[in-house]
Amino acid sequence: MRFAWLCGCVMGVAPMASADPLTFAEALGRASAEAPSVLARRADTEAARLLIKPAGELPDPQLALGVQNLPVTGPDRLELNRDFMTMQSVGVMQEVPNGEKREARVLKATADAGTARAALDVARLEARLEAARWWIEAYYGVEELRVLETVLRELDGLVEATTASLSAGSGSADAALAARLEASRIADRMTDTRLRIAAARAELERWVGPLGTDDIGPAAPSFDIQPNMLRLHLEHHVAVALALAEIAQARAGVDLARADRNSDWSWEVMYQKREPAFSDMVSFGVRFSLPLFQSSRQSPTIDARQAELRRAQADRDGVLRQHRAHLETMLADYAATRERLDRLSAVQLPLARQRQAVAEAGQAAGTASLADTINARTAVLEIDLQRFALERQLTQLGATLTIEHGETMS
Repeated sequence: MRFAWLCGCVMGVAPMASADPLTFAEALGRASAEAPSVLARRADTEAARLLIKPAGELPDPQLALGVQNLPVTGPDRLELNRDFMTMQSVGVMQEVPNGEKREARVLKATADAGTARAALDVARLEARLEAARWWIEAYYGVEELRVLETVLRELDGLVEATTASLSAGSGSADAALAARLEASRIADRMTDTRLRIAAARAELERWVGPLGTDDIGPAAPSFDIQPNMLRLHLEHHVAVALALAEIAQARAGVDLARADRNSDWSWEVMYQKREPAFSDMVSFGVRFSLPLFQSSRQSPTIDARQAELRRAQADRDGVLRQHRAHLETMLADYAATRERLDRLSAVQLPLARQRQAVAEAGQAAGTASLADTINARTAVLEIDLQRFALERQLTQLGATLTIEHGETMS
């Protein structure tokens, strides 16, 4: 088999490999690793990390070249070697920001890197949530399509039976028309379901990459939802972590603004060449910045950075409240959906199937019409589809609660 496969590759016709279905866990893993938004945030994180070390370095030194005391009038005008005061100079200058400023720059770059990492976690969460959403939509769409196909086959059998009865002169035209009408309605619903499956697969590919002909499956995930544990994990939500990183970033901005109140300095050394008849010279010096007008320069900047810090702190409180409200709403929705699904499965669906059995028995005994049987079967179908909708909604809620708040899938 391996030899045949290699030969096929050499000939350019490798045999088709049987693809396993894309599982729920695989979809989430591919989304968190390969989604374009995740790759973009990962690049941001790497860029921010690489900027930490340069943030504490001194500025590049400067090379200074010049001519000093060059005559511009008289017989020695623009001559470099006539006047004893004319000098050609070359020197080096180095600016040295104060130590507090350099330290603040490192802290600011570190805070920027922390914010980038938190943004990467948020992007991963979004990718996992979207992959989960569209995987579940595609999976339940396929399951719903199977139910519709089964019902359509049953109705096609009824259509054939009624058509044969009409041809034999013993059937009811109304029953034949009712069967055909219901079969057409089921076919329309199948078309709509196929469209929803195609849309879900297209959206899923946005987050996990090309699916090709891979199926979705083999089974829907189940979740162990424990409300109290989810509430405990709320403060560790990645959006809250991002808000905390932005607070650290704003606080580093305040420290950097305060460092501007301290004086910076620089030094320079210069070699000056004169005519051979005169001595060459060396100059050196030190310069200091004078932050004398802090009330109109540094202080407003510090106040602005402190206002940004207060905004970041308020945003963090807002994010926490938002996600707490969202969590409680989802938990209530999950409990209500669970209750509705249990009631439908335990009461409504068994009663509808009993009613269908009674109608089929009545038709066989001649006490009920084919239309009664079709209506009873349609009622079962509607409840089955409602059950699928509730299961899909419950799975979506369970996935969102689990992925966002850290519970473990069962």
